Amino acid sequence: MFSAMFFNRCLAVLSRGLARRPGFFLRPSLAVGLAGFGLAAFFLSFPGCAGSQKGGPGMLLAVRDDGRCDRAGKRLEELDLNGDGKTDVWKLYSKTIEAGTQVSVLSCKEVDVNFDGRKDMWIHFDQSGDKVLEEFDLDFDGKIDLWVIYKGGKKVREEMDTTFDGRPDLFRFYEGDKLVRIERSSKQNGKIDTWEFYEGGKLDRIGYDTAGMGKPDRWDRAPDDSMPTEATPTSKPPTLPRIDNSAVDKTSDKTPDQTGGDKAPGKKPNK
Repeated sequence: MFSAMFFNRCLAVLSRGLARRPGFFLRPSLAVGLAGFGLAAFFLSFPGCAGSQKGGPGMLLAVRDDGRCDRAGKRLEELDLNGDGKTDVWKLYSKTIEAGTQVSVLSCKEVDVNFDGRKDMWIHFDQSGDKVLEEFDLDFDGKIDLWVIYKGGKKVREEMDTTFDGRPDLFRFYEGDKLVRIERSSKQNGKIDTWEFYEGGKLDRIGYDTAGMGKPDRWDRAPDDSMPTEATPTSKPPTLPRIDNSAVDKTSDKTPDQTGGDKAPGKKPNK
């Protein structure tokens, strides 16, 4: 799950983007849903998981596998989080052999964050049960706007479409779960023209492409310790209520398959 800090940061970006949409209003029920999943920190593009969706470039293509959210040959578990008699979480398990025992490993988790009957969040897992990708529909229009990529169980990259035009324009890069670089398309034309570099979690320098050559040709240094940890507008988003999300992970993500042995696999070592 995402941290509250990440949720607040993303919500601020989302609010700025939605403000451009005439007549859009963030209903309390949506706010509750978003806050309850901390967005998962933001709750997490292509066919196979949720119909008409859009995808991000680069590293995303290397980690995404439509088969993970394909129901064929998988065990389906459904959960009702708000007690309205409708499914809010779908967990898909695939079969694998571990230590001679056939087990069910979580392959994909789909979530209806705002309880409107449509899925807004998809979490993909590899054959070992490690999370590799999260996808989120932030504005509930049926299209993915945020992709979070994991490697070895650690977040390494985020791709976000802040303008909802189908193209990611904000990229965050992480090393050891720490933010090290942000790349932006400030002109929202699909071309990166701003680079922010972080040292010890604080903004260190910013590079700008003023000549349109695809690389920094002007640099600014962070002036002092008063510089915010991310060079984005710092307007504080509203404090949102939280809902109990424990039901989402009520069951184990790896269990002995009913058709296999009766002994659970050993706990997977931390990575």
